[in-house]
Amino acid sequence: MVLTLHDIRYTYPGSPAPALDLVSATFAEGWCGIVGDNGCGKSTLARIACGLLAPDSGSTFPRLSAAYCPQDASTPPEMLEDFACDFSREAQRLRESLGIEDDMPWRFGALSYGEQKKLQVACALWQNPTVLALDEPTNHVDAPCRDALADALEGFRGIGLLISHDRALLNRLADRCLMHEAGSWTMRPGGYDRAHGEQERERVEASACKEAAKREAARLASEADARAHLAARTASRLSARHLDRHDRDGRVRRQLAVYSGKDGQAGVLASRMDARAARASEKAAAIRIAKRYDGSLWMDARPHPRATLLFMDEHDIACGQGSLQLPKLTLGHTDHVGVSGPNGGGKSTLVRHVLEQLPADVPTLVIPQEVERDEAGRVLARLHDADEMRRGRLLSFVTQLNSSAERILAGRDVSPGEMRKLMLAEGVLDGPSLIVMDEPTNHLDLHSAEALERALAAYPGALIVVSHDEAFLDACTSIRWTVEEGRVNAR
Repeated sequence: MVLTLHDIRYTYPGSPAPALDLVSATFAEGWCGIVGDNGCGKSTLARIACGLLAPDSGSTFPRLSAAYCPQDASTPPEMLEDFACDFSREAQRLRESLGIEDDMPWRFGALSYGEQKKLQVACALWQNPTVLALDEPTNHVDAPCRDALADALEGFRGIGLLISHDRALLNRLADRCLMHEAGSWTMRPGGYDRAHGEQERERVEASACKEAAKREAARLASEADARAHLAARTASRLSARHLDRHDRDGRVRRQLAVYSGKDGQAGVLASRMDARAARASEKAAAIRIAKRYDGSLWMDARPHPRATLLFMDEHDIACGQGSLQLPKLTLGHTDHVGVSGPNGGGKSTLVRHVLEQLPADVPTLVIPQEVERDEAGRVLARLHDADEMRRGRLLSFVTQLNSSAERILAGRDVSPGEMRKLMLAEGVLDGPSLIVMDEPTNHLDLHSAEALERALAAYPGALIVVSHDEAFLDACTSIRWTVEEGRVNAR
């Protein structure tokens, strides 16, 4: 069984350019990773494949039963109550494998984002669709849950579409990847590492070909210029205008050159060389290579003048149905703190408490796990209302995090990853002394996550990052607060 998308084109209302433009792909049984930068159309493609969006043109066939699990963890699944009331063997197996308690569906809104994500995926699997599209299924979840999700997804026997920045998950599940780069989509065999390796080899080869084509175009252009000068000198030399009217021999030689065609040969050669140079330039321009920003993103900020931003003695705080024990905690003006722990352990509770205890004179930028629709609208409105200089700086910032300024300015179909980049840019321009980010790599493509990692590591002020991505925390923080079993451990 296969699902085929043929020449799909889709443009969001009000957008200046299509999100998808003549995209074709065939999906067979098994998992296919869908990989690309934020805003390239991955989610749009998956929603069209599941029949949730109708393309402007093109076709999807055949029509198959489908389920789509969105990026937004806080969106309750449509079949949530049905799943909660089902105590069949399959429903029970899913609850057990994913660590879902019987009452969790009934208190969905009070759950952590990681727990909500587990329920989303469980409901999607429970429907047993022919086509299952999962949009960033490991966002918000801790390491044990990530492993449990991978185990559950391995058992799916339909057509699976996996949009993810989780390299380990892609390598474990996907046997092929549909990859977006330089404006086109290409299906490649293997998981992420194999597919990305092939993509990078082609990128290097294309870059070498482009440089060679540019050198050849420059050489031909130089030669064409030399031929043109030669043709001009030849034409001048063959002209009889400056000859003495009594110089019969000179006139005969020029007439002979005209008769033999020598007077036009240099001009013809120059014209041909111009044409070759133009073709070489066109060839160089036709070789497209995706732009990447691999430098360090400069954040124009300075540490707070006070060396210690916060000191808290040992105490307990309310957390869910119980409490969370806090040791002595200190936050210095240049400290980079990573907060880790299992889902539902109290990480967000700890961060909220820290923010409540901060002195009022500490400028703080807080980027939440999920951005509400109303807040996203306000952020976009401020972008459009900003003066030209500020708007340019904002868009330069997000461009350096590998997003399209043109797409963000369009503002109608900004992805969650792009919105978080814009919120970070907006906040950083205001010069915060402390940045707090909750799961900053959620919704970000791999290149953007790497760019953000470098930027936060170089940030000169104080930083608190909540994340399940241990490699990310190791790269940009040096202090760790671990929340587990009702207490916080600092090291």
